[in-house]
Amino acid sequence: MADNDGVKARPLDVPLPYAVVILTGRAAKTGWVMAGTGVRLAVAWVATRPRGRRDRFEGKLINIGMRTIHRLGATFIKFAQLLSTRVDVLPAELCARLAVLHDDVPAISPRRARRLVAKRLGGDLDAIFAEFDAVPVASGSIACVYRATLHDGSVVAVKLRRPGVDKVLGADFTLMRGVARIMAKLPAFRSMPVREMIDQMGGAIAAQLDFTREAVSATALADNLEEMPGVIVPRVRADLTGPAETGAGILALEFIPDLVRRNPAQFTQQARDAVVENALESVFKMLFQDGFVHNDLHPGNLYFRPDGTIVMVDAGFVTKLSEHARWHFADYFYAMATGNEARCSENIISTGIRPKNFDEVGFRREHGELVRKNSGAHTKDFNLLQFAITLFDIQNRYGLYGDPEFVFPLLSMLVLEGAIKEFAPDTNFQKLAIPYVLLGLEKKSEAA
Repeated sequence: MADNDGVKARPLDVPLPYAVVILTGRAAKTGWVMAGTGVRLAVAWVATRPRGRRDRFEGKLINIGMRTIHRLGATFIKFAQLLSTRVDVLPAELCARLAVLHDDVPAISPRRARRLVAKRLGGDLDAIFAEFDAVPVASGSIACVYRATLHDGSVVAVKLRRPGVDKVLGADFTLMRGVARIMAKLPAFRSMPVREMIDQMGGAIAAQLDFTREAVSATALADNLEEMPGVIVPRVRADLTGPAETGAGILALEFIPDLVRRNPAQFTQQARDAVVENALESVFKMLFQDGFVHNDLHPGNLYFRPDGTIVMVDAGFVTKLSEHARWHFADYFYAMATGNEARCSENIISTGIRPKNFDEVGFRREHGELVRKNSGAHTKDFNLLQFAITLFDIQNRYGLYGDPEFVFPLLSMLVLEGAIKEFAPDTNFQKLAIPYVLLGLEKKSEAA
């Protein structure tokens, strides 16, 4: 299975003896949780059956589903988090509910963390570090991050993969694929690419287990954004963690202090404008110029500072766009910013898969109207989520299957929309994008 940058992702597989034991345990837990969910759904159905109470069932259905995901554990929560970005295939209301799910995983015990770090670095902890804080500064479902000081006084962030997490993820995704095969046969899901979505999400999560790949990605992002003065990307400490260490599940990077979430009231207006411009311009450079994109810029990975700088962390989930996809997306964006609706429609049509009786005239008319409404809009007047939903709805109604590589850049931008509107609603994001779009288009012309 190919991952998001076209490289073969490390499979979520485990040796057969372990697989049988783990899969049996996970299947038993999943079955028990799902049985309880079925009972709660039945009770909710009966309770809302009287006339006038049917609308309450949908609310109960969502609430029960959210609780079930939490009970199923970290794999299902992370899967739901990734799924929350797929407004191209799921209702926006459901995506919004899934987006608020958060990992609730206890940290690795301090004693075990110290033992694992020493083992994976291949040395005595006191010989490697002058100080190692075994209480993590961040704790997620895949890894914990620790602050450590070297003997030369420099401070590093040590990212430690949870022991056995790859085996649990492998078992969970085996179960998910089995459920997906059943769901794909049900009438309600036949029009949805259920199995493909499971495989895509599985590949994305498998990539986050691979610290060797993350080290390469983090270095690439830091190199690409190095010349942007308002953007900070921590560098990998290759002197501490080379391929042997990252392969064992440990990665050391520069430690960036003061990573806290702040609200707009803590910023001057000048700083608000600066952080939004820096965030947008870094994303535009990734999308239109580099074709190497950080997919996961939620508030836990993107920090705004009062001096106007931004900090971008965690390169575990990135995408390498093909030159074809990068150029067409840049061309679409340029055409939209300049009001060229015909060129926008041509980009969508030429990169998509059309049905036999494709109504091109009707598609161009509706898509052109969408482009006209949004061309040149300022952030406060432009709702990216609504634009994306409308675009995907038009494509679905006309049977035009969009190229996943063309859809992805639009989905990756949705993560930033809330913060941008909150901090600087008057920012003209299309105007900021034009220099990077032109450089991206020029890049292909030079190559040709």
